[in-house]
Amino acid sequence: MIKLQLLLRDPARDRSDDPALCALLEAHGMHVTACGMATISAESSPAEAENLFGPIPNVRAGFASDVTSTPALAIPADLQHAVSLITIAPRHATPGPST
Repeated sequence: MIKLQLLLRDPARDRSDDPALCALLEAHGMHVTACGMATISAESSPAEAENLFGPIPNVRAGFASDVTSTPALAIPADLQHAVSLITIAPRHATPGPST
């Protein structure tokens, strides 16, 4: 699965519209995994992601392999009212022991 991060256009928006936005994301093959005030985390199969966004560079095991060279993905027209940016999520590193 490709891990996605969506930056919401209006972080202070009315939370009652979440079901409608989640339904739109699901219609595009994105499964919502977490919602915050400013972002939504989702995942999509590689095939569905490429069908929606085109070829996806720099992905390793579903995460961005190089955050600095992973471009923003195209936002489908019906999501542009709510989403300002879609990117492939970076792998979060676990901090090592403090020295």
